[in-house]
Amino acid sequence: AARMTGLKFQDVTLDSATLLFDVEVDNPHSVALPLTNLDYGLSSGAEQFLNGKADLQTTVPAKSKKTVSLPATVNYMDMLKALKGVRPGLKIPYKADLGLSVDVPALGLMRLPLKKEGEVVLPTVSDINARDLWNIIKPK
Repeated sequence: AARMTGLKFQDVTLDSATLLFDVEVDNPHSVALPLTNLDYGLSSGAEQFLNGKADLQTTVPAKSKKTVSLPATVNYMDMLKALKGVRPGLKIPYKADLGLSVDVPALGLMRLPLKKEGEVVLPTVSDINARDLWNIIKPK
C-alpha cells in the first residue's frame, strides 16, 4: 500500500527545480520492495501545469513502512508559464495524480495509483532572479 503525504520544492533555479513527492509505502513482504518509476500529473484548478516521469532508485525494507521523498526534476520557468500569471511566493492549490511502479516479489512490476489534493508554495529563486522572472511570465 502507498499514499502520497506531501509535495515540496528543492534546488530551485530559473531553469529547473526538484519536486519532491513524499510517499508513504507499506511493505508487508519478507523482502525489500524496489520502487522503479514515478509518473505524475499536477493540476491547479482546471489547468494541468506539470506531467512527466522520474526513474527511481529506492527500496522499502522488508516488513516495514517508510516515507520516501521521490524526486522529479522540472523546468521551473515552463511550469510558471503554464500556471498563467501565478508568481513565485504564492500558495496554490494542487491536485496530484501519481503512479508509483513497484517490483513486487512473485508478481512483478505493478503500478500503484496515488492521488492527493493540497497546497504548495511556489518558491522564489532570489530577488534579482524573481524580478527577471516576473518580466518573462507577467500577463500581457
